[in-house]
Amino acid sequence: MNTINHENYTSIYDGIEVVDALQTRIADIKKTLTIVTELNKWDYAYAEEKWTIKEMIQHCIDCERIFSYRAQHIAREDAQTLNFFDENAYVLTSNAKSRKPEELIKEWTNLMKATYFQFKSFDDETLNRIGKVGDREFSVEKIGFVMAGHSIHHMNVINERYL
Repeated sequence: MNTINHENYTSIYDGIEVVDALQTRIADIKKTLTIVTELNKWDYAYAEEKWTIKEMIQHCIDCERIFSYRAQHIAREDAQTLNFFDENAYVLTSNAKSRKPEELIKEWTNLMKATYFQFKSFDDETLNRIGKVGDREFSVEKIGFVMAGHSIHHMNVINERYL
């Protein structure tokens, strides 16, 4: 069920190292989430059938974990093909609406920092390793750029449609 164009995410960071992309996004994300908190928009959805900001942040947390695992899986040369996941099904069972905003911020911030250190530990050979997710091939490095770009994409959506 993966219809996402990953190039939209990876192109955000053309010309910089993946570890820099993973680190610089943290400050940008914190700025957006500070505005969300100041405006008390955590439970807001801009249209019917759209996720609330809490749900969107939980989605970003879920994706960070999944993408990080994918990167580790490929980095350690596990040959098994990984599967895609249904992000809408994940959100339905996430309990995001009952979560406290400060907990979501703290969890995601710590997770992004952990991801940064994970990628900082990879050498060039590891970053260039290729593995399969569904019917597509990804390098470890590309997964890092997808992670960084995905989170910035969602901050752009929040800024453009929710705030």
